[in-house]
Amino acid sequence: QDMMKLPGVGPKMAFIIENVAWNKTTGIGVDTHMHRMFNELGWVSSKNPEQTRKQLEAWLPLEHWSSVNYLWVGFGQEVQQFKPKLLQKVLNCSRPADALHLVQKLGLDYHKEGKKLDLEKEIRLALN
Repeated sequence: QDMMKLPGVGPKMAFIIENVAWNKTTGIGVDTHMHRMFNELGWVSSKNPEQTRKQLEAWLPLEHWSSVNYLWVGFGQEVQQFKPKLLQKVLNCSRPADALHLVQKLGLDYHKEGKKLDLEKEIRLALN
């Protein structure tokens, strides 16, 4: 709570700082990308990041809370901002068909992005 009194520090940043600096986990830091993705995946039904955080914490075991930010913050940013980079990672992973379906569910039009990057053949191969 004390950290959130500082200018520009909200719940997300406070939970992340607490975890990184003091290896203490008392909450999940949820940003707008995570909020959107978790709603799209059907993991929560919320109207803002704070509601998303509370809903996640209600069902996700505490031992996984600290991993959520490391795994999902960067992923959410790539889905929104670094689509070419994400599409390359998806096609090079061990289960590209599953990964393509996941990013599609999260709003990435992999057909459109694949066409821009001349990856249509690789996408077809991954889906077969």
